[in-house]
Parts: sequence; C-alpha cells; structure tokens
Amino acid sequence: MTTQTQSEQPRLTLYQFAASGNSRIVRIVLEEKGLSFKRVNIDVTKGENRTPEFLRLNPRGKVPVLVHGTAQGEVVLSESSVINEYLEEVFPNPPLMPAAPARRAHVRSLVYMFDTELSPTTGLLIIEKLLKKPEEQRADFVAERQKATREILARLSDMMSQGPFLAGDFSLADASYIPVLAVMAPCGIILEREFPKLAQWFAEVKKRPSFTASAH
Repeated sequence: MTTQTQSEQPRLTLYQFAASGNSRIVRIVLEEKGLSFKRVNIDVTKGENRTPEFLRLNPRGKVPVLVHGTAQGEVVLSESSVINEYLEEVFPNPPLMPAAPARRAHVRSLVYMFDTELSPTTGLLIIEKLLKKPEEQRADFVAERQKATREILARLSDMMSQGPFLAGDFSLADASYIPVLAVMAPCGIILEREFPKLAQWFAEVKKRPSFTASAH
C-alpha cells in the first residue's frame, strides 16, 4: 500500500450504500491504492438516494458517487467502473492496470462483461435469494437466473489468464467481480464444484487486505 503524509492525502469522499456491491468495488480499489477516504452512507432503503442533496451529486440517484477535492475544484464521479478508471489515472501507484495495451484491453473487456452481463443477471438473483423470504421466492425465476449466471461464469473462466488473478496481476477486473462472486454460494452456485478456476481465484483474492477492509 502507498504511504502518504497528511499534507499529501487526497480529499476523497465516497457516497455509498454499505451493502451495495458496486460501492464495495470502489472501496476495494481505494484500499488497494492505500488511499484515505471519507465514507458517507446513503441508505437507499430509506430513499436517501432520492434527496435533493444527493441528486445534485448524481441525478440518476445511484450509488456509489466519489467526490475528489482538487486545487481546480471538485470532481464528482458515478458508476464504479468510471470511478475506478479515474482512480487508476490520478493515483497510478500501485498500478491496477497492465502496461501493455492488449492486456489493458483484456482487463477492460472483463469489466465490461461484468457491467453489462453479470451484474444485471446476478443482481436479480441476489435480490430473489438473499433479500426475499423463502416463501416469497419464485423457483422458476431463480432457476432461470442461475442458468444465465452459470453461462456467464463459464465464459469468465475461459477468459481468465493463467492466474492467479483474472488478467494475470491483480487489476480493476478483479475488483469488479469480487462482491458478486462472494455471494454465489447462498445463491445456489458453488464455485468449488462448478467453476474450480474461479474458486482458486477467489481463494487468492480473499488473502488480500483489501478484501477484508472493503467488506463494510
């Protein structure tokens, strides 16, 4: 992790819902880069993401939002993948993107697959399995979401490098997938049995300090 004096510490504020996977994605990158940041918890269950104050930060009413105070003024960013690309550019050490253009493109393709495919699919599965009472869960819907999730995870496993992480060294891609894959077991998908490469990957990311530090 980087070391910074008090005068060098960036003014970073993360507006988050602690249980939000996308908020955790950003926390992982902040922790990996050793950046101090202030947490402001936005309870979406109470509608705090719809207040005029928060909507001025993100008119879409979504967390996370990162505010970076700079000499030129405040930079306000939303969407976890955009925030993390910004953090990588502004705070490049330690790097979370490879140096080679082809490998950087591979990381971005993994993040894109998460944003456009896995996150929308598993988000609905997580809501159904983890946030609803057993008697309220729709068995057919769960089975359909599990099937779709397994298809994406199979492609992710095929796209992996030789390891130990998704694209070789730990990168922005790993940060994106950690929160969702951490809850696959209670969603009925057992990585150890169904996707051994991803199970090995998950065992490695759990060893990193950012995994525990980003949990809340």
